[in-house]
Amino acid sequence: MSEGKLVVARLPPLAGAKTFSPRHGGKFEGLNGPTYKIGGHVHALPPPKALRPYVDTKTGELDAWPAHASGHSVPTTSMMMTKDKSLVLVSDEQMGKPNMIPKPRFLEQLENYLKKELRALDVVEVEPNELRLQAHREVFEYLIEDFKTYKPLLSAVKNEYEMMFAFQRQQIRELEPLKQMLVTVSEQCDQKIMGIREEEKQEMADLKIENKRLCQRIEDLKNSGKDLQTQVSKLQDDLANQYKLYRDERDARKLLQSDINDLRYQQEDYQMSQKKDDEEEDDPVMLKIALKKAREDERSASQRLSEMEANYGDVIPRRDFETLEKKHIALEESVGVIQGDFDKLKQEHEALLEVHKQVVKQRDEFYTECETLRRSSTPRPDWDKCADNIRGGMTRWKELSEGKASNELVDVLLTEMASGEVVDTGGAEYFDGQGTGPAVPKYLQHDGPVRNRRLGKRDASLLIKDIWREKGAHDAAKSDGVRDKMSDFLYSYLQRRFGLEQMIIEWGYNLHDACQRYNSDEHIGLFHGVLTEEIDEEIYHNQLQLIQKLMNHLTTIDMDKGNQGKLSKADFREGLTSYLGNVDPDKVNAMMRAAESEMDNKEADEIEYKNLFMEDDEGRTGPFLDEIRKWEKQERMNYVDDIQKQLVDINPVSVDDLKRSILQADIEIDNVKMNKYITWVFQSETDPLPQDKVIERLRNGNVARIGRKL
Repeated sequence: MSEGKLVVARLPPLAGAKTFSPRHGGKFEGLNGPTYKIGGHVHALPPPKALRPYVDTKTGELDAWPAHASGHSVPTTSMMMTKDKSLVLVSDEQMGKPNMIPKPRFLEQLENYLKKELRALDVVEVEPNELRLQAHREVFEYLIEDFKTYKPLLSAVKNEYEMMFAFQRQQIRELEPLKQMLVTVSEQCDQKIMGIREEEKQEMADLKIENKRLCQRIEDLKNSGKDLQTQVSKLQDDLANQYKLYRDERDARKLLQSDINDLRYQQEDYQMSQKKDDEEEDDPVMLKIALKKAREDERSASQRLSEMEANYGDVIPRRDFETLEKKHIALEESVGVIQGDFDKLKQEHEALLEVHKQVVKQRDEFYTECETLRRSSTPRPDWDKCADNIRGGMTRWKELSEGKASNELVDVLLTEMASGEVVDTGGAEYFDGQGTGPAVPKYLQHDGPVRNRRLGKRDASLLIKDIWREKGAHDAAKSDGVRDKMSDFLYSYLQRRFGLEQMIIEWGYNLHDACQRYNSDEHIGLFHGVLTEEIDEEIYHNQLQLIQKLMNHLTTIDMDKGNQGKLSKADFREGLTSYLGNVDPDKVNAMMRAAESEMDNKEADEIEYKNLFMEDDEGRTGPFLDEIRKWEKQERMNYVDDIQKQLVDINPVSVDDLKRSILQADIEIDNVKMNKYITWVFQSETDPLPQDKVIERLRNGNVARIGRKL
């Protein structure tokens, strides 16, 4: 119920109110008496019989109390001691002192009635109470009834108060359950807190014990540190004493050395002087005898030396002998281990030879059986040839033919033919010329019929591969760095290769027709899109650069590992992850499976990575590079999807809108890349383009995320 429509229920009258009522008269039955009109408003009066004589019929007089009094009487209060020895404040009226200023009779009656009501209800104390409110409400109603002039205003004021009281009571009743809930929640929280405290009490006790133990440990460490410091001080003192002794010993040694040198010099001087005396006294006979004796000793020593060389010439030192003996023992142990391994390998080899003989025997038997079946059965058809005649190419044919037998494949082919999905490789004998208008590419400008050579998929692939090779060399030779349009270059290529105008037009139309028929092939479809300027040529060159840089990256890793031409699977995976950056692990797993599918030995732990980058004569690569191209295309499509999310509510799209969306999708893009993307999308147009056309141009353009995806 709204606040404006809140109805206030009137409280029932108090018991005994009629006894103490200041108004005694007839029953008031409402304003159904005479009426009077003032200012266009009709006012009703009560019936005369309900008015009391000389009370309600008296008009034009209002007591002017206390304005008529000669002065103000300020009520005084006194302090008294009660029986329980407490001080209370008591007014003059409570003490029974008369009021010197007389009050109006009606006011006095109302006050006396209010006091009697309060005493009767035992609510004399001034405090919030419903009974006190009811008594004052009755007095206020009597006051409103007597003041006829102010009755509407006073009734409105009373009504507002009553409405607010009722609203507040309603609010209190609504908040009571919340109060109970708050009390309940508070009790639950207190219980949880007490539970947590009980749980933590043991932990706190353990922590206190641990704290005491750690404090004791710290005290022990401090004491140990003091002991060590004391030992260090003592050792420093001992070291100082030892150093002092060392210095004294060194000084004494120097003095002793000096004395020894002096004695040596004296001895040498003495020997020199003694030698001179001996030389002067030598006898020639004695010298001759000494010479003869010295020669005999020399001859004896030479003979002994010769005998020693003859007897011990082949003998080695004991140290070398012991070293060689240790090596010999180690080699014997190694030979024993190797001999054991050799015996095991020999046994395994003999077992493998036996198994090989059995396998060869089974192979011969199977070969004989196969030849017998081959002679007695018809040759198996090459079902992959059907891919060139099915819309969707080899990919769709593999989906249709996977796990099916020959009879089922025939049914699939008939179903495709019945649904019109088989590509007509024959067609008319001649193509209709497209004219020589400016909108017609130069290699198709011709009036009249052109012979249909029915160019096959292989021939078209070989021709496209040669065109890409020639165009790459042609663009590399240009000095301005700007690539020629594929349509213009194709005419010059055909002119250089065939020369005759008729052959140029014929091969141009046949190549154009082959591209339309085999557009589902990834390589031919890309060339056709570039030829018709629907796809950016930079996509092809970007794929080549990506593959070339990936091969160089793997080659660098191989050179660091010893340039063996092979990489382990772990190194190969790490190389892919490090080069491709933030690539999804599922994509890396798909690339690894594609690389393993191209290996001759699927169980080998090493990958000959260079074989993964080879292509056949038609320019086709293996599953690994196909996965790389798929990943690059998916990254490009994800980037375009992010740009499209920024353009969700914008159609058509202007140049500024596209710039803003690209910047929101890739905040680290530079102005050069931004201008290339804008130029590719809008080309020569300046007006806003439809959103679907802008997104299609971005998907066919060479766009790539520069920064990290947010």
